[in-house]
Amino acid sequence: MKTFLITLLKIAVVALVFWWLLHNAPALIMPVIGAFVLAVVLTGIGALAAVVGLGVGLTVIVALLGVAFAVMAALTPLWLPVLAIVGLVALCRPKRGNGNPPPTPTAAV
Repeated sequence: MKTFLITLLKIAVVALVFWWLLHNAPALIMPVIGAFVLAVVLTGIGALAAVVGLGVGLTVIVALLGVAFAVMAALTPLWLPVLAIVGLVALCRPKRGNGNPPPTPTAAV
């Protein structure tokens, strides 16, 4: 009964945190948008500096980094819920024994 109540308390805390995040999402998203804009601006400045100072090779690397950041930001609506679901499953799944991994089978000699 004790583990059930602890699990129920954990689920209630997670639900409360999700409720709070849902109602405060606009205030929490603004710094993320600002950081993304800053990253885009810094990537552009880095690309300009690479073109002027070091040539085309570094520009390609900086441009690929910018594309990687943009793709990661665009896919955030997909991987954040998946990460939340994985966390909830790990939270609710019962622990095995004393927490030690199962023994590995050894080959007979």
